[in-house]
Amino acid sequence: MGSTEIGRTVNSVYIDGPVEKAWWYIATAEGWNHFLSDIATYSGTWPEISEGDEMTLVIGELTNRAVCTACIRLRLITFEEQYSSIFPDGTLWEYKLNTAFSFEHRNGCTKVTVTVDGFTDDEMMQWVKECTELGWRQSLFHLQNTIELGLDLRNSIFGYPRLGVLNYTASSGQLKEQNLDAAGLGGNYIKKVYPGGPAHRAGLTDGSIVTHLGKMPVPTYSEFVKALCRCAGSKETVEVIYYKDGQRRTALVDLTCEDQFTGMVDPNAIPLEEVRKERKLRTDGHDL
Repeated sequence: MGSTEIGRTVNSVYIDGPVEKAWWYIATAEGWNHFLSDIATYSGTWPEISEGDEMTLVIGELTNRAVCTACIRLRLITFEEQYSSIFPDGTLWEYKLNTAFSFEHRNGCTKVTVTVDGFTDDEMMQWVKECTELGWRQSLFHLQNTIELGLDLRNSIFGYPRLGVLNYTASSGQLKEQNLDAAGLGGNYIKKVYPGGPAHRAGLTDGSIVTHLGKMPVPTYSEFVKALCRCAGSKETVEVIYYKDGQRRTALVDLTCEDQFTGMVDPNAIPLEEVRKERKLRTDGHDL
């Protein structure tokens, strides 16, 4: 389960198992590698992370440089985090967050809660907030499956097909600009259409608002991702209904699972700086 509040997101999961097991996945670099990260390193000398230790997590195209700011064993661990993300066009974007993991043992189960704060009203940080809330909902579900069933579902959970855009839930003002407020329609604002991606090839442009994807209404970012997930494994083109300049338009899109757009790169095989350079070259080639 998850929720968003002003400036923060909160996600929780109940895991059938002792708190010690859930703690290991979050409080050790080895645990992170078994659970979520491709590369995890930290400055400490003990297996468990302690207050003041620095940790670096590389998850696909995303790098998180974190400092442990508090640690109460088996109860709470918090981090100050500096993220850097490589976008599909090769640009690098950085931002800061604070993340707290709390653990509570209840009737043979462990409740794990992730609270993330540091979001601002900046447009890009609102996008990060929506990505973070859904991302931790997915990640905690993955943690639960890892502990209870021994399953590694990372590729299945995070490798769903993509449209090749940067999108977030459209604001009331953005809906009004496209005359969608009067019709009671919601949608996803397309801030960026990446060159060479499915949306770009289908003719979508920056500033569009997508209201339906694969015949499913997508009034929120979460619903947008769910609609993409439903297309996993299908080779059929997907109908996208969107609005631009106040006009309703449709496009048939071939979604992609290329790592340029899913972010599912292997940083152990290709250094992220090489990934960034390669993406920039591809983008520059499409712009010619």
